[in-house]
Amino acid sequence: MGYTLEQFCEDARIALRTDSGPEGRENVARHLEKLLVDADFVATYLGPDKRSGAETIFVDPEFGFHVMAHTNRGASNNTPHCHGPSWVIYGMAMNHVEMTEWRRGDDGAQEGFADLEPEKKYVLNPGDAHVYNEGVIHSLNRPLETRLIRFTGCDLDKTQRYRYDPDKKTVKVLEPVA
Repeated sequence: MGYTLEQFCEDARIALRTDSGPEGRENVARHLEKLLVDADFVATYLGPDKRSGAETIFVDPEFGFHVMAHTNRGASNNTPHCHGPSWVIYGMAMNHVEMTEWRRGDDGAQEGFADLEPEKKYVLNPGDAHVYNEGVIHSLNRPLETRLIRFTGCDLDKTQRYRYDPDKKTVKVLEPVA
């Protein structure tokens, strides 16, 4: 018998109940890695018949975390962003994604201005999961069709987030959806 979404969510609750901070999230990421290599899970939630886009597959009533399945049919290179006061865990199920973590060189005092530099680059391969804690600016380059899981600490649509343009040195506030 494989590792199911239900088992993963229960393990995530236990990890976050034990430590809701960075260490607990790292434990959740290790559980997510087990889920990402379960053939039945991948076929059910990230299979070839899934439409392109994101689908919320679980919302936890106790902790408020969201598990989202992302089916990305084409290549894409998104802009740097952060999830504001929330954290996120990305986990790869198919192909790979090139991740960049960015360092902000300014102090954030000038509205609309942000001076970013790439700080760290790496690849997430199938079975890899990585935690991005609050305020970590990151971007994803998907050179191929991908399937991934995004595990968020809350409903990001109801959270103030930030999108950056390193070439124009700007930051845009993404307001919560009412």
